[in-house]
Amino acid sequence: MNLRSSFHALVLGGALLALGAPSAAMATEVRNGTAAVVASGETLDDDLFASGQTVTIAGRVTGDVFATGQTVVVTGTVDGDLLAAAQQVVVDGTVNGNVRAAGAVITVNGHVARSVTGAAQQVNISSSGRVDGSLVAAGETISTFGQVGRGITAGGGTLQLGGPVGGKVLAWANNLSMGPNTRVAGDLEYHSERQAEIPSGAVAGRVQFDPIQREARQAPVLNGLFDFGGLVWLFGSAILGALAIMFAPRASARAAELGRQQPLATFGVGLLVLCTVPLAALLIGVTLVGIPFALALTALYWLGLLLAWPALGLVVGTELARRVRRGEPMPVLGALVVGLIVLHLVTHLPVVGGLVAFLGLAFGLGLIVQSFRRWRRPSEPLRTAAVPVAVPA
Repeated sequence: MNLRSSFHALVLGGALLALGAPSAAMATEVRNGTAAVVASGETLDDDLFASGQTVTIAGRVTGDVFATGQTVVVTGTVDGDLLAAAQQVVVDGTVNGNVRAAGAVITVNGHVARSVTGAAQQVNISSSGRVDGSLVAAGETISTFGQVGRGITAGGGTLQLGGPVGGKVLAWANNLSMGPNTRVAGDLEYHSERQAEIPSGAVAGRVQFDPIQREARQAPVLNGLFDFGGLVWLFGSAILGALAIMFAPRASARAAELGRQQPLATFGVGLLVLCTVPLAALLIGVTLVGIPFALALTALYWLGLLLAWPALGLVVGTELARRVRRGEPMPVLGALVVGLIVLHLVTHLPVVGGLVAFLGLAFGLGLIVQSFRRWRRPSEPLRTAAVPVAVPA
């Protein structure tokens, strides 16, 4: 893992945040707690937002259901859509709209009148389950033994087809297996490492197999030290840091001083912000009223991440100048460039480079947060002398 991998993870986290905030439903009924329940025989004539360790829909909800928790179970009826994020999402009853779910295991034992979209380790349409629309799924194991009224689009490690499919099947899977009860009314197009055994009469349309060729990956030269993306990030960080120094010289000097004065506290604050802000934005954004605040918080978070690496580079360059030049001032832009080059070299070391990148990102984010707090309290004195760096006026 290197610095770019860390940012890929952050990008993914941002995408999940954007998908997780409902944008069209009104937050009219909210139920939470250890167990959020719509009891059997109860009818809720509205949309429902539910969160808890267990969310159970045993009665009827005439609107949409937005649910999150460890387990989400529908044994009753949902007239609208079900949008769920949980370790286990189970539909034993009826959903007259769409099911869009993410988690570890998604299981449909009941009836879904429209389509199912799922991303999970396991996505299962059992033999008693029925989906009148289409199935779009991504996971390690995807199995469909019940009826799927329209087509299937699936990507994962293993795809098991064992029931009737009313349309085309398009699949990317390492392993594709088809049971004796499989009946595909349309075409079968699959991309796999090996050709599957297709039972006679299982596919009414044509069968197209596109083999996946795994190419041997060559180790990057010097662990990717001179990769184009890494060099772009290096130069981009230098430019962003230079702009920050030019337009906010006092804040830049304050960040460098904080990195030397309070390294442990700064790292702790940065690690806390790095890990908790995405979750906080997600929790704020689960209602329509909170979406603007969640978007603003997300924008500030990304701005902090962009500034974190140049801030860390300035601290590293400043400390190196302090030790090598023995108190002789170094131009602040020079310290920034030296620090970023050193970080670029260290983060591309084998084994430890990824850990250094993660810890450094947390520390840099802490510098930004702590500098902002000092800016909000300008009367708070610094406890030590200024950094011997020539900061522009």
